[in-house]
Amino acid sequence: FAILEDSGYLPRLAIMSNRIFNIMGLNGKAVLPMVLGLGCGTMAVMTSRILETKRDRLITTFLLALAIPCSAQLGVILGMLSALSLKATIIWIASILIVLFVSGFLASKVVSGDRTEFFLEIPPIRMPNLTNIVVKTIGRVEWYLKEAVPLFILGTFILFVLHKFNLLVFLEKITAPITVNLLGLPEKTAEAFILGFLRRDYGAAGLFKMAEGGLLTPAQSVVSLVTITLFVPCLANFFMIIKERSLKAAIAIIAIVFPTAFLFGGMLNWILKTFNISL
Repeated sequence: FAILEDSGYLPRLAIMSNRIFNIMGLNGKAVLPMVLGLGCGTMAVMTSRILETKRDRLITTFLLALAIPCSAQLGVILGMLSALSLKATIIWIASILIVLFVSGFLASKVVSGDRTEFFLEIPPIRMPNLTNIVVKTIGRVEWYLKEAVPLFILGTFILFVLHKFNLLVFLEKITAPITVNLLGLPEKTAEAFILGFLRRDYGAAGLFKMAEGGLLTPAQSVVSLVTITLFVPCLANFFMIIKERSLKAAIAIIAIVFPTAFLFGGMLNWILKTFNISL
């Protein structure tokens, strides 16, 4: 990103994507945290500081939590999809994009505040300066280590405590009826969703292991992947949302994201079964 920034490409990317983000009530500047979200959602929430208004930062944070998978989760998801058909991959991508744009559009109508005007200076394209790249990279790595890594450590510690006192099993029993009755998935899938909140890659890895063991049909794999992609962000991301947006905003986002993921997953399960779509 330091290379892209120093070359003068990022402003051009923001301009090219402006119309797309206008659908979601944002402007092209939101492309940076969105793309960063494909690396790490926690870092992306921090980067949303570049947006001018509280409204834009809140909508962007909501969309990051809902529909942008981090690189660790995305790697496992693509690994599962590679074992399925092209149709399954298209359904997964289309599902995420539909939820992203519809949710963004609705959020832009609900969240109060005016749209910001989109003004951006276009610098000349130039060869990146090595010194600038090194300085920017070191600065951002230091920023990330100070602000984000402690939250990951806290999330991992909470996972350890839940596992040590068998609280994970208790949470699985509570959520199992939803995964079985609404999503049409095996009861064990509930464990993957719970782990997905504590660490997103753990959740996806749990689904991957089930698929490898033959516990998920192709249709169940797609439904579970769509649901866990839309599922609540990891615990570190949740703490960062509290830090950046407030506890009230974080709870509101989770309260919307959680039912959206399961309702859309349930709807996809119903569509696949009703129309007998083979994958």
